[in-house]
Amino acid sequence: MAGIVGILAFDKIWNISKFMKYSLMGLQHRGYSSSGYAILNDKISSGHFSSPPEDIEINEHGWAGIGYTGSKGEYPMVFDDVALVIDGVIKEDPKLVADKILSSPEGLKDVRGAFSLIALTSEGKIIAYRDESGLKPLAIGGFGFDMAIIASEMTAMSVIGGEFRREINPGEMIILDKYNIESKKLKEPRKSYCSIEYIYQARIDSFVNEKSIYELRIRIGEELARERPIDADTVIGVPDTAIPFAIGYSRVTGIPLDLGFTRTGSPIRTMLASNDFMKIVGVQLKLNVIKSAVFGKRVILIDDSMVTGTTLKNTIFSLRKMGAKEVHVLIGSPKLISYCPYGVEVPQSSELIAANLSEEEIAKVLGADSIYWLSIDGLYKVIGSKQLCLGCMLNSYPKVI
Repeated sequence: MAGIVGILAFDKIWNISKFMKYSLMGLQHRGYSSSGYAILNDKISSGHFSSPPEDIEINEHGWAGIGYTGSKGEYPMVFDDVALVIDGVIKEDPKLVADKILSSPEGLKDVRGAFSLIALTSEGKIIAYRDESGLKPLAIGGFGFDMAIIASEMTAMSVIGGEFRREINPGEMIILDKYNIESKKLKEPRKSYCSIEYIYQARIDSFVNEKSIYELRIRIGEELARERPIDADTVIGVPDTAIPFAIGYSRVTGIPLDLGFTRTGSPIRTMLASNDFMKIVGVQLKLNVIKSAVFGKRVILIDDSMVTGTTLKNTIFSLRKMGAKEVHVLIGSPKLISYCPYGVEVPQSSELIAANLSEEEIAKVLGADSIYWLSIDGLYKVIGSKQLCLGCMLNSYPKVI
C-alpha cells in the first residue's frame, strides 16, 4: 500500500517543500514505514526516510516535486533526468519505464501491472498515469491558480487548503508543466476497483471512485444490521475506519452508539505494521477502552477487516478486562482468504485466520461470543457495482498483470 503525490507550481517563485510534507501526511494512512521525495529546482534533489512523513523534514527548495509514503524505501526512484513514484505493482524494469517517460510518455500504455504512477522530469514536467484497471486511485486538484496537485486521494489536497477537481480515469495520462495541463486517454478502461479501498484503505473524509467513503461505510454498517441483527446494549466501532460502520448499524437497529476507545499517540494502522510486536503495541496505543462505555454491557464490536486476528483478539481481551458482559464481533468486509498480488498488505492464505478456521473456531480463538462477516452480495449491494477486485476475498483475480 502506498500514497503518492505530485505538486507543480506555475511560477518558480514558489517553494513547495512544506506543501509536499503535509500532503504526504494526508496520505500516510495508506502506508507509513517509509517516505521520500524528489524536488526540482535547477536539478532534481531527493531524500529517503525509514519513517512516516510526519517525522521527516524536507529542506530542499523547489517549485515542483513528487513524494511517496508506504512500505518501499526505494521510492522515489531517481534516474538521470526523471524521478518516479508508484502505488501498486509494475512488471517492468523501472529504468525502462523512466526511459519511456522521457522518450514518449504514451509508452506508459504498454507497461504491465496494476498501478498509478507519478513522474517528475528535469525539464519541469509532472506526468501521471492510472492504468486501465483503475485498481489504484489517482486524483487531480489544485491550489487556486498557483499549483496543480496529483495524488492518490483528495486528502493530500485538502490538508494543504487545496481543492479536489476530479479523479483521473482508468487508462488516462495527465501531463503538467508551467504552461499547460494536458489529458490523454491511452487505453480503454477495464474497471476493477480495489474493494479494500472502500472498506479500509481510503480515509473516511475521502472520495474514491466516485464514492464518498464516509457515506459508503455508513451503508456497510446498515447492511450489517440487516444481515446480522444482534440483541445488545451498545455498538462501538474500532477507530477510525470502522466508526462509520457502527453509526450505520446503530441507525438501523436503534441500539445506542458509544465511543468505546480513546487513543494515545499518533494513529497506528495495525494492518500496515511490520511485525507482530508492533501490531500488539499498536492496539494498546490506539485502542484504550473507555470503561464506562462497556462495563456490564453486551457489546457489538465492529471492525473493518480481519487478517491474522492478532489485533482483534487483544481488543476483545481489553473489552473483557474493562467489564464487557458479551462481545459480538461484526466485520465490515467479507472474509479475507487469499493474498493480494497488487500491493495491498494481505498476506498468504496460511497466515489468514478466516482461510483456516471455521467461524465457531475463530470466535473461540478471539474470545468473542459470536462473529460475522459482511457477505459478498452485501458488498456488491452497498457499492452498487460489480466492477471490483475481490481477489483477497474470492481467491480469483482480475487479469490486470
